[in-house]
Amino acid sequence: MGFKIPLTFLLALVLGLPLLAEKPENNYFESPLPHQPFDKTPFRPIKIPDWVQGTTGVGYTLSGMDTTGRTAAVRHGVTISEMNFVDPFYPYYDSKLLLKRSPHVPLDRIQNEIAEYKKLGIRILGVYPPTLQGEVYEKHPDWRRITSDTRTIPQVDMKAAPYGGMLCLLGPYGDFFIDVLAEILEKHPEVDAFSFDGLHHGGFCYCEHCRKNYLADTGKPLPPKPDLNDPDFRRYQHWVDRKLEAVVAKAQQRLKSIKPEVALVTWTTNAGRYGHFLSLPRNMSTRMNLLFDAPDQEFWADESNRGLTVVPAFANAYAWAVTNHRVAFSEPYLMSHGNPYGKDSFPGHEIERRMMLALTHGAGPSIAVGQPKRLRAEVDRCLDEVQKRKPWLTHKSPEPWAALIMSDNTRTFYGRQAGRVEERYMSSVFGTFRATLEEHLPTTVVNDWNLTLEELKKYAVVILPNTASLDDKQVKALDEYVKQGGGLVASLDTSLFDEYGDPRARFALGNLLGVDYLGLPTSKAPKVELDVNFAQGIGSDYWEKRKNIFDFRILDSWLMSGQLTQYLDNEPVTFKGPAVRVKPHSGTKILATLQVKDDPRPEPFPAIISREYGKGRVVYFPAGIDAGYYLYSYPYQRLLLGNAIRWAAGQIAQPVVVKAPLCVQSTVMRQTHPMQNRLIVHLYNDVNTTGGKAFPNDDVPLREEVLPIHDIEVRFRKDYKLGKIRLEPEGIELEKLETAEGVSVIVPKLMIHSMVVAELNSP
Repeated sequence: MGFKIPLTFLLALVLGLPLLAEKPENNYFESPLPHQPFDKTPFRPIKIPDWVQGTTGVGYTLSGMDTTGRTAAVRHGVTISEMNFVDPFYPYYDSKLLLKRSPHVPLDRIQNEIAEYKKLGIRILGVYPPTLQGEVYEKHPDWRRITSDTRTIPQVDMKAAPYGGMLCLLGPYGDFFIDVLAEILEKHPEVDAFSFDGLHHGGFCYCEHCRKNYLADTGKPLPPKPDLNDPDFRRYQHWVDRKLEAVVAKAQQRLKSIKPEVALVTWTTNAGRYGHFLSLPRNMSTRMNLLFDAPDQEFWADESNRGLTVVPAFANAYAWAVTNHRVAFSEPYLMSHGNPYGKDSFPGHEIERRMMLALTHGAGPSIAVGQPKRLRAEVDRCLDEVQKRKPWLTHKSPEPWAALIMSDNTRTFYGRQAGRVEERYMSSVFGTFRATLEEHLPTTVVNDWNLTLEELKKYAVVILPNTASLDDKQVKALDEYVKQGGGLVASLDTSLFDEYGDPRARFALGNLLGVDYLGLPTSKAPKVELDVNFAQGIGSDYWEKRKNIFDFRILDSWLMSGQLTQYLDNEPVTFKGPAVRVKPHSGTKILATLQVKDDPRPEPFPAIISREYGKGRVVYFPAGIDAGYYLYSYPYQRLLLGNAIRWAAGQIAQPVVVKAPLCVQSTVMRQTHPMQNRLIVHLYNDVNTTGGKAFPNDDVPLREEVLPIHDIEVRFRKDYKLGKIRLEPEGIELEKLETAEGVSVIVPKLMIHSMVVAELNSP
């Protein structure tokens, strides 16, 4: 059999040149992502070891258990758990870098723990709190984090607080931190992964090293205070994100050069929990999650984290999204309330609800195994339920149809304030996500960095819920995507700001959306042309001025179809929420209008418009219907969003259609692995028989029973070549019904969670 010799190889032999091998520093990393401000080198996600891809979560708290407890945890499926190597007070191994020793814990204990974990088959997750270490804090005052614009180094009474205070990872301490990790791995190669509680930059630091490095990179001093309304601070936020990413990438390179299969399986502080969305300035970039082999989210569902809303579902979908749908974990915290925090009267039934919610949306459910005695048996049972499903939980990806953009740059540089980001931006994302869940539209949450033509072409329709902050390359990719036949649904201020959160004078996507920006939706008619000083003069109250109470009126068009005809007619209905005024271009169709309610001089302006652009379709909402569906919802809003998404998708049918009550959440994934190719439709029963009855501000999901859902229809698109279709983990083969639209099956009964698993035959 003949073969070809690569030209580069021949040239190297003839000319005596070195062979063009991949640089060693890139061996552990994937292809680069699009450039972000202050990138000095291409950003590359870490390559994930096979063992991590086959893991469904972490079983925490085994370090505090005896042999009997650990053995039981392994029996119920725990494969990895934590082991403390360094804490804020002492190292627990024989370190040459950290010299203090615990008077309470002998050095040989760590060897005994390692031996027991290995005997039981438990992978070791080494723990080191990265920004708290008392010995380092005491010896190196210049490594201390300074949280205000002063050169005065924080002082701590080390006897009263022997852990010291926060350290800055962005200077010499970052290198020391990596040295300690490398020392642990070299002394104890049995360590499989590392976990860090608090791996973040805290949003800002004024230590001498940050001052010097920022001046060297930008030629400017640090901004005087952390204020995202300040354009200079918004640029600093990008810079500090890049600095921490560089530390983590350097750590990965160092550790994997010692042991290629070692992983960072660690807590994230920017991946979906509601409290993370309020962390402004942000503590870390979302793309830093791609430098973790598996980020783990502290999944809270208490009242302070909007536990009784759509937010917990979104938190888990987003946790998976920020890994590029590779491996993410999510640990449900078993708290009955968050203020005060506690487990009082926490129902055992709720554990399974939260773990099944996580895996429905792609995140492997971690769990703290050590629980009060009354909950331990239920935790074990829930771990068993995860194990029953494990064959269908790994090596998966979303089956693409609709892409919902969650823009962390928009959240940060447009949302700007913790107390207002929910209303300014996240409400649009939450409202859209809620609508797609209830309409059972297969929707994948994606990120800023996925806005490339190559990525976008996977989807029939892309949804930009008030995606205000876009850079020029993203704008170009979206424009070309629609020209080539893609669908687009956008709302409000989409593309009105750049990647720094600086306002533009007009929509960057104006030609694509088919509109010019005219300003705020006041009762006074706007100027025909926008004041050229808008971009310079936008005030901090801009977002709040968009809100009002409007009369919404739908016009005759394709939008007025399906169930929507039962909720709307030619009479106006109330819309309470944000809106902007726009001037439609010629060839753009107005589908609905707004006017300020009780305006003595009513003047309708566009609420929804549509157009065809190139080979694609566009729907734009100057009215924030998406935000309204989260903040002040009406059923008609869900139906408007659903109809718009379906129309924009054009002739590309959904991969799977689920006919079920609104309380059933469904997701569609494809599992590919050697000898496997299948579609998996997750069905999650979100009925809460006690929900909606308590004071709403402090109500939480504490479910005690299940109300089964019967006779759910799942229909697969007709172009799939289907083999057997089973209901798992029940192990029931479902009867296939051939129709003109595809193959349908009926799920006879859904308790909490089941999967419809369809084997795919080769074409």
